[in-house]
Amino acid sequence: MKIFKKIVKIFLIVIVILAGLVFAAPYIFKGKIVSLVKREVNNNLTAKVDFKDVDISFFRHFPKVSIALDSLQVTGTGDFLADTLLSAKRMDATVNFMSFIRGKDMSVYTVLLESPRINAIVNKDGLANWDIVKKNDANSGEDTAAGSFKLQLNYYSIENGYLNYMDVQNNMSVVTENLNHSGSGDFTADLFTLSTRSTADAVSFNYGAIPYLSKVRSNINADIKIDNKNGVYSFDAIDILLNELKIIGKGNIKSLADGGYDLDISFNAPSSDFKNILSLVTPIYKKNLKSNGKRHGHI
Repeated sequence: MKIFKKIVKIFLIVIVILAGLVFAAPYIFKGKIVSLVKREVNNNLTAKVDFKDVDISFFRHFPKVSIALDSLQVTGTGDFLADTLLSAKRMDATVNFMSFIRGKDMSVYTVLLESPRINAIVNKDGLANWDIVKKNDANSGEDTAAGSFKLQLNYYSIENGYLNYMDVQNNMSVVTENLNHSGSGDFTADLFTLSTRSTADAVSFNYGAIPYLSKVRSNINADIKIDNKNGVYSFDAIDILLNELKIIGKGNIKSLADGGYDLDISFNAPSSDFKNILSLVTPIYKKNLKSNGKRHGHI
């Protein structure tokens, strides 16, 4: 009986010690993780990255370790000096426990963006501000892709996002408000299916100064087959709902050696009710329709 009590006592002491380590670990490793993140950012990106704080938790996405960057901000350099590419309330990533303890070769499994504001810009020369990954210099002997963080991504999400896409070269812009998007798949495989779900409260699209969409509610579900070896992205069905209009698309996109794309995509609307199409008409055209209708006595 005494031996049993002694075993129980030792067991409880071990549990208390382990629990204490779990609670203390975020504070013990915080400085190390901050240094690690900043080093990897500087080694791999040309942009300027800043964040207010690092939050480490063993419970938020148990059994994986969660590393969150609060008040994240990514600003451009060179042609996009001082332009903000991304600002987010929080970016939360999960890594495996043992690699976290070792402080190297951390496999990142999920990335979650909370309340991001994304400003994607293509300037008049065709340069994109999101092209911020450092190119590997074969002569330097450095491999910028090799570092303490390894992408083994299988899930990502955007919560309450705002996306502003502006293509100055082609005079085109897209604004998406309250974007909620998620994607899952084995990103480490050469051939896999990326399952995506997207909703947005308001999508606006302008091309050549003409507003084709104005604050349209959208819902898009797509399963995309990705062939990384051949650079082919195909889908049998994309379900799109724009206000009241439902659209189904299928096709494939193939990357070309010269940097372009070969597109073979088709869309159709199962229901072509006029009221569903009318729900997409921008306010400026609705005003014209009403004016013309009144002149002809129809409205």
